[in-house]
Amino acid sequence: MADRREDERSRTDRPDAVEVTGDRGLPTLAEVLDSPALAVGAPEVLVGGAALSVPVRWVHVSDSPGVARLLEGGELLLTTASAWPSEPVDLRALVREFVRAGLVGIVIELGAHYRYVPAVVVEAAAGAGLPLIALHREIKFVSVTEEVHRRIIDDQTAALRARDEVRTLFTSLALRGAPADYVVERLAHTLRAPVVLESLAHEVIVAELADADPAVLHDWQERSRRFGDDGDDGRSVVPVEARGIRWATLVALAGPGHPAGRRAVLEQGATALALGRLADPEGEDWARLGRRRLMD
Repeated sequence: MADRREDERSRTDRPDAVEVTGDRGLPTLAEVLDSPALAVGAPEVLVGGAALSVPVRWVHVSDSPGVARLLEGGELLLTTASAWPSEPVDLRALVREFVRAGLVGIVIELGAHYRYVPAVVVEAAAGAGLPLIALHREIKFVSVTEEVHRRIIDDQTAALRARDEVRTLFTSLALRGAPADYVVERLAHTLRAPVVLESLAHEVIVAELADADPAVLHDWQERSRRFGDDGDDGRSVVPVEARGIRWATLVALAGPGHPAGRRAVLEQGATALALGRLADPEGEDWARLGRRRLMD
């Protein structure tokens, strides 16, 4: 097998900034391992578990033991380890450097340098919770980087396009002076999830349930006080405020992901509502909605 010491042909550097956008986000390490370009190498997960669900921000190819200084966090390292040290103490130190650099995983291609991954490397990676994968067949590292980077860039492009569409929608609503209930309705339709506009006292001003069971509003005021910020149950919470004044809160309950990012969509809706409130300082629209809800 060819030696893959780091040079300008084999090295792949991540750009200065790779922004995480959208709910599709970045490919997880598990998804990268399932990619055709990597799967042909017969990957064996030596250290994995829950850590395989971490997102991969970029793929870096290097055999250099000093590669950690080139990393910014979130990278997956592809290597043959041909230039790695041979002493166990040095290998442990190398793994610690990778962990401090924020590496999300190491893929070692066997054959060029190692016939098997040294036990000390496996132990050090397991102790640090750093995913470690061995490849039993030679692969084209460039094919892996191209495939993963294409996925990352395509997702970013889709997210930017989706954000632009969402921004256009809610800017248009704000300029047209759309009432709060219609803005909330459009939010729920866009997110395909229940959306609630609540007062600072956690009272429901208007809610669009998006075909959800009305029971989700049962004891809303009491439950909302316990919600706090975004939670593990999938909800997103964004304040409706402008010029240092906060009037209300938007809450989107659990739902599917959105290419622009659920929170980003909710923030656009909050901006439209805040602009509407600035144009209606007495809050007559919201008071009308509150009276209508009471009558209902």
